[in-house]
Amino acid sequence: MTTITSLNWGLLEIIYFIIVFISGFLVTLLIIPILIKFMKKKGYVGYDIHKNAKPEVAESGGISILIGISVASGLLILFFPIFINVILIFFLTALLAGMIGFIDDRKKLRSRYKILLTIFTGSIIFLANFFNFINISSPFFPFIGQLRVEIIYPLLIPLIVAVFANSVNMMEGYNGEGSGTCLIALCFIFICGLLWNSAEVILLTLPLIAVLIPFFLYNKYPAKIFPGDVGTLSLGAMIACIALIGSIEVAVFCALLVHIFNSFYVISSVRGFIESSDIQKGRDDIILLPDDKIKASDNKRAVLTLPRLILVDNPLTEKELVNHFFIISIICGLFSLTSVIFMLWTIKNIGIIVVVIFILIFLVPFSILMYKYPKIRSIIILMILLLVLTSLFLIFVDFFIMALIFPDINLIVISVPINIFLSSLLYIPILLLWYWLSIRYFWMKINKVKLNELS
Repeated sequence: MTTITSLNWGLLEIIYFIIVFISGFLVTLLIIPILIKFMKKKGYVGYDIHKNAKPEVAESGGISILIGISVASGLLILFFPIFINVILIFFLTALLAGMIGFIDDRKKLRSRYKILLTIFTGSIIFLANFFNFINISSPFFPFIGQLRVEIIYPLLIPLIVAVFANSVNMMEGYNGEGSGTCLIALCFIFICGLLWNSAEVILLTLPLIAVLIPFFLYNKYPAKIFPGDVGTLSLGAMIACIALIGSIEVAVFCALLVHIFNSFYVISSVRGFIESSDIQKGRDDIILLPDDKIKASDNKRAVLTLPRLILVDNPLTEKELVNHFFIISIICGLFSLTSVIFMLWTIKNIGIIVVVIFILIFLVPFSILMYKYPKIRSIIILMILLLVLTSLFLIFVDFFIMALIFPDINLIVISVPINIFLSSLLYIPILLLWYWLSIRYFWMKINKVKLNELS
């Protein structure tokens, strides 16, 4: 990670950033109407399944995001040549993920192939780091500092990219849902990058925000264009790049917690990966009502998703449902800021008084949102529970498990410390407990609604 303060950026660099931002924004804004006409002419359309009229909407709109990022990346290389390696890897990762997504949009790849291909996408970053083309260090955690995973962490890079890419992909489904939540997350990641003093975060996040704003304007309710897998997979891969290259993994994880939360529920409830078309074959998580409102399915075979959790009490319109996603994303963004504040306190860049002041400020918008949107309260509590349990577990691992002396597991090409292997096994019961509590909450709500309907 390169610190912003070490670069002595001034007014000229600010002008460069403004030019990059405006260029990415305008190129994307101008290309989308052309792309909509082209896709409709070619018959590359999808049906808006959350409306009874099932209107046709242009697909693969994520191509406009890639075009905008291409222009922005070229300008970044021109204005900031010292970061050419980072920008190239960022762009190539986005391009490869987008190509895989476009193939999936046209051919509908099976889930297992899509997972493998997105893992392959992450190999670009892995190889660039392996050959010192870029430098990715071990993740930094609040209260702990830099984790002692120098050997194993680089090998996890392709998996991390695949997790982020597919989490963003699985969140797409409602008008503006994916693009809006990612836009909110990126705005908070940008602020986190400023606080964490990471030049790479600022460099890569700003153009992505620029191209996502015009796309969201066309993708929001009622949608005129869908991102397709070309958009969602490339977007998730780019955010993974920002997390890894900018050394801000924890903050990005918190900012995208709404996506990871949803994907974990889906994967857990179906015990594996499943295509959206398969979900609709008797396993649909929601029911579309005649008035275009959406309610949660009470079918025990239905997939457990975040929309199903939000809708458990009563139906909402699609626009209302997506607004709840946005509110959850804002709260996740507040979590990401909190993580950076604790990271700064861990390295003693700020004092405890600053931490306390921030927490008091944080509680104001957090309390207002929790009060105004009662449907999200239990979901946010489940998120906080997961973050707290994970933090306590990592502290336990760092102070106790990692301190134990064990021989390494020799896997021929690499030696894996038993401490890390043991830690991974110990985390599984925590996830299972958390998932069991989520299931218990959901069916308690469903049964309560059924009793109210009978009475």
